[in-house]
Amino acid sequence: MFTSTVKFTCKSHRSRQPKSRTWPLLLASATLLSLLSACEQWPPIPPTPDAAIPDAATPDRVPASTLNLPVTSERPDIAPWFTIHRPTNLDATGQPLPVVTWANGGCFRSDFTWAPLFQAWAAGGFVVLSLTDSAQAWALATTTVDDHRALVDWAFEANQDPQSPYYGKLDTGRIVAAGNSCGGVTALGLAAEDTRIKSVFVLSGSSAIPLSPPETRAAVMGAVSVPVGYIVGGEEDIARADANNDYDLLQPGVPALIISRSAGDHITVSTDATILADEAKLSLDWLDLALYGTPEAATTLRSATVCNGCEAGVWSVKSKYLDQLLQ
Repeated sequence: MFTSTVKFTCKSHRSRQPKSRTWPLLLASATLLSLLSACEQWPPIPPTPDAAIPDAATPDRVPASTLNLPVTSERPDIAPWFTIHRPTNLDATGQPLPVVTWANGGCFRSDFTWAPLFQAWAAGGFVVLSLTDSAQAWALATTTVDDHRALVDWAFEANQDPQSPYYGKLDTGRIVAAGNSCGGVTALGLAAEDTRIKSVFVLSGSSAIPLSPPETRAAVMGAVSVPVGYIVGGEEDIARADANNDYDLLQPGVPALIISRSAGDHITVSTDATILADEAKLSLDWLDLALYGTPEAATTLRSATVCNGCEAGVWSVKSKYLDQLLQ
C-alpha cells in the first residue's frame, strides 16, 4: 500500500539496541552527526492520479538538467523498506523513467539528509528508490548489498505488474546503483555482481571501507564494467584517495570520472545542504551522460565551472573514456 504523504521525524530508540557494526566508527559517526544536526521534516509533494501507459513511440529525451518536474515522495510498506521519489506525472517525459537505487551514508536507514539529491533527480525525470527506516527497520539499522539489490528487484516487479501504478513506467534497462560513503560500497558491490546495473554514482565513498586489504578493492573494481562517477571532497576527505584508487583499478575502456571539491571533509561534502545543491546538479549531469550519452551533460561537466551555476575553482574533474558514452 502506498501513502501519499511522508513525514520524517527524529525518534527516540532508547529501548532498542543497534546491531553490531562491521563498518569503522568514523564512517558511522559521520552519518550519525548529520542525523543529529539535521533532524527536521522536509515536505513531500502530494501525488497525482496515475496516467495511462505511454505509447512505445516517444519523442527524443531532453536533457535532465533542463527539467524541473513536480515531484512526489511516497513509501510502499514493503521490504526492503524504502522511499520513492519520482515525477508526479509518471508520463511527464513521454518515456519510461530511469531508476536510481540509493543506499545511505554509514549504511544506515535514515535517508532524509540526501533529500536535495533525490528531489533534483526526480525533478529531472528519474525515479529514485532510497533505503529508509520503518517500523520493521529502525533508522540506525544497517543495510547490505542484498538490500540494495532488493530495490532493483522491486523496480522490475513493479514495472511488470499490471496492478502497479508503475506498470510500464520504468526503464529497467537504465538502472543506477548509487550511495554515500558506506552506501557507495554497496552500490559498487552490487554493480560488480548484477548485470541489471547500468551505471554507478558514489558520493564521498569507494568500493571498500578504509583499511580494507588491497585485494578486496581490486576484486570489486575489476568486476565493474559499467560507467562509474564519483564526487569527493578536498584532500581532507577520507574517501578521496580510495575513490582515486578505485578509478585506477577499473578495467581499460570503462568510462569513469571523479569530480573533486577544492575543500571539504567527508562529513561536509556528504551532508552540507549548500554543497549538496551543487552535487545534485553535478550528479544529474553524470546520470544523463552515463545512461543516455547526453552531449549537453558532457559539455557542462567539461566546462570551467563543471556545473551550471557553480562557482569557478570549486570543482575539478578527471575522467577517462567519456567519449564512448557519446557514441
